[in-house]
Amino acid sequence: MAEPEPPVFELDLAELELERGVELTRWVDAIRQHLREHRRVRICSCPQMLAHTLYKVGMLGDPRLELVDTREEEPYG
Repeated sequence: MAEPEPPVFELDLAELELERGVELTRWVDAIRQHLREHRRVRICSCPQMLAHTLYKVGMLGDPRLELVDTREEEPYG
């Protein structure tokens, strides 16, 4: 008999607006903490800059982290 899938901790970031690098760093650290506390983490509506940063630091290679979709931000101006 197959083991059931571990529960998923889901982050819906549809309302998240990142304006500074410090905020981005805090979110990366928070996602790392969630990965330590939960067996699987799913991110929905991730801001493009956060998704890019997760890719750059190698976190998207972790099979416990699932990025469902990325929001493209409109340029200011």
